[in-house]
Amino acid sequence: MKLGCCILALLIGFTHQIIAQDGVALRDLQVNTKLIDTKKTILISPSKSTKPLLLPFFEDFSSLHSPFPNDSLWQDNMVFINVNFPLFPPTIGVATFDALDANGRLYEQASVYSFPADTLTSRPIRMDSIFSPIPQQLTPGDSVYFSFYYQPGGGFGDTWESTVRGRAPARNDEFILEFRGDTGRWDQVWSANGQTLKEFCPQCPVDTVPDQEKTFFKQVMISVAKMMDSLGQNYFYDGFQFRFRNISSLDPRGSAAGQWHLDYIRLAPFRNVNDVFSDDIAFVDRAQRVLKDFQAMPIKQFQPTTDLVNRIPLVYRNLYNELITADYRYRIFNQAGEIVWQSTVATPNIEPFYTHGFNASDIDFTPQLVYNFSGITNPQTFTIQHILEPTGERQDVCPTNDTMEHFVHFGNFYAYDDGTPEMGFGFEGDNVRTGQFAYHFPLRVLDTLVAIQVWFNPTLDDMSRAFFNLAVWDAKNDSTPSDTPRYTGERLTAPNNDIVGYQTYALSEPVILQQGSFFIGFQQQSDAFLNIGFDQNNNAENRMFYRTIRQNEWYPVLYYGAAMIRPIFGTSTPTGFCEKDMTMENINVYPNPSDGTIFVESSENVVNIYEIYDLNGKRLSHRTIRSTQFSITLPEQSGIYILLLHTEKGLVSKKVVRR
Repeated sequence: MKLGCCILALLIGFTHQIIAQDGVALRDLQVNTKLIDTKKTILISPSKSTKPLLLPFFEDFSSLHSPFPNDSLWQDNMVFINVNFPLFPPTIGVATFDALDANGRLYEQASVYSFPADTLTSRPIRMDSIFSPIPQQLTPGDSVYFSFYYQPGGGFGDTWESTVRGRAPARNDEFILEFRGDTGRWDQVWSANGQTLKEFCPQCPVDTVPDQEKTFFKQVMISVAKMMDSLGQNYFYDGFQFRFRNISSLDPRGSAAGQWHLDYIRLAPFRNVNDVFSDDIAFVDRAQRVLKDFQAMPIKQFQPTTDLVNRIPLVYRNLYNELITADYRYRIFNQAGEIVWQSTVATPNIEPFYTHGFNASDIDFTPQLVYNFSGITNPQTFTIQHILEPTGERQDVCPTNDTMEHFVHFGNFYAYDDGTPEMGFGFEGDNVRTGQFAYHFPLRVLDTLVAIQVWFNPTLDDMSRAFFNLAVWDAKNDSTPSDTPRYTGERLTAPNNDIVGYQTYALSEPVILQQGSFFIGFQQQSDAFLNIGFDQNNNAENRMFYRTIRQNEWYPVLYYGAAMIRPIFGTSTPTGFCEKDMTMENINVYPNPSDGTIFVESSENVVNIYEIYDLNGKRLSHRTIRSTQFSITLPEQSGIYILLLHTEKGLVSKKVVRR
């Protein structure tokens, strides 16, 4: 990022609070931690564009193997493919437009005034002909329509509700669609100005309004022939392109600007303005976690009858205008990729969304969780894969949105969060230096706490004097912390802003915990906002507490979400992760094989750098990480790669496979 941009952001107080709860506050992200330091080229190699795409064109961003657009359809990488920020999209996965570039950082031209931000450009398309079922020339009389769904970001609730994600675009922000004619000129064919989702869909927050009447996303239908007539350009040629882009602005109070979400793009002939349905059943969001309270938990503390849900609620919809019968099943894979459980096939009848809403065809159809994950002895991640397909010979428009996966990890730590922040959390206002935060965790059997992990969001602020102490409290009455911590660590500082991921802090002395409840957290030691990651897709309600000298008693944190702080357990205590405490067996890489993303867990062995090599010895990527837990995006091509980890004890190499 350019120095001028940094100065501008600091001058306008870029990290303004969203809303404060009398001492604690949430702030917008200043970077996209999924993309930061990926160093992915913004423009994809034009070599793939030599062969134009054929109609029909379809994209719903549901493959989710990468945070970047599919480069077989798109020729740039500026938008963020995700399930984290949208609310009830047509199908799982959207493209999010914001003020952050392909590397997850604020654009150099970012300003409080309007500036061009993200762009998503299609590869060239054969708009002169179609080749299936019968090859023929395409003309304006063939009724070619372009359609898509969109949503302004931000949600429609308050920060203590589950309907908040990110930030709404400002009034003067714009979301724009353009067509490229045969002269090379880009024509604006549609646009929308910034607004809140509540303004966009006034009925969405109303519980008494049926789902099918709520336009969480609106569909736009555009006649290509009519646009050609009104704008005086020819779009029916070999090499037609379209692009979406957003005009953004920084809020004068310091926001990282608003978001737009794009989904379900269709470009095809022989349509009409009423062709708003699609022969498609699809998942809408990730399934809820299979552990009642956690995304991950220690093997030693896991009790199947207590910790597992009975059923797994799903959100799916039928985008067609008639009932569709589907085959549903789910499978559970262990870390080796072996199926450890497979359900029998159920055949729910799914009524159309436009008449019945989500899941309304069979409200009691939620799969029962039968497998109990018993007998686990080594840390591993299980993948739960859900599949929902039309029954019989019926063809589904998009098979990728018929499959959805989520994960559960058993190891040596607890996690309420899913590892991805949507906000930053910390103390703000008067008496910041006296702020204390405590996080509740249960303990079924005696165990030893050896470290605490904290996710710090990168920020433009100077964090060199952002001091804090880690602390551990016993439970006063099993639900609130005691007044005095039983452990207070030495004064620490937040990491440099070039470090992304969880930072593991070893306790100077082990803390032996008895059965019951305990709390971990921190004591503020400076006026700095620590900007700890805050997951808004998972809720740790009634488990987060704070206090300041002014209040002098513990109060629950009311924000919906989960602070990204995790307790680490062990049988011995590392003293600053010295070499004598480390063994190579403690490095865990999963899932392997992978669909594109692997996770490295190394609770007693700090990884400073990782490198990816192909089997010919060519280095494909590398990154300084300085962490014990992080994710890696593998090269896009399927194959076997060598992962080289530079640890504080030495080098570790592992073969990893991308399916």
